[in-house]
Amino acid sequence: MAKSKESKIAEQLADVLNDYTVTPSVIANCLITYNSLYTQDRLMELVKWIIKYEALRFRTEWDKGNTSEGLFMADYLNDSLEIKYGAEHIDPISFEDKRIRDNKYIMDLDSF
Repeated sequence: MAKSKESKIAEQLADVLNDYTVTPSVIANCLITYNSLYTQDRLMELVKWIIKYEALRFRTEWDKGNTSEGLFMADYLNDSLEIKYGAEHIDPISFEDKRIRDNKYIMDLDSF
């Protein structure tokens, strides 16, 4: 079975990030400096989902007695995102995104 475009990109990114000579801050600077606002918004959407899934992983790893600095950071950032934009609840059976919005914020993620 052929891999999806997203899976291939994720594998390439993982390979690059596993190389100790690569600096993530340089990659981030290049992505932000040389790309359009649309690309930057899509990148931030990717970061948001990485934070969400890492925060979920934090809870399962914590129960197993494992953790890392990145998992702690993802859990904290996820809490901040939920306070600002409302909690996103993912139904593990259907993987549907169900958002609970905080009405005090005029703009939300869907208003762009």
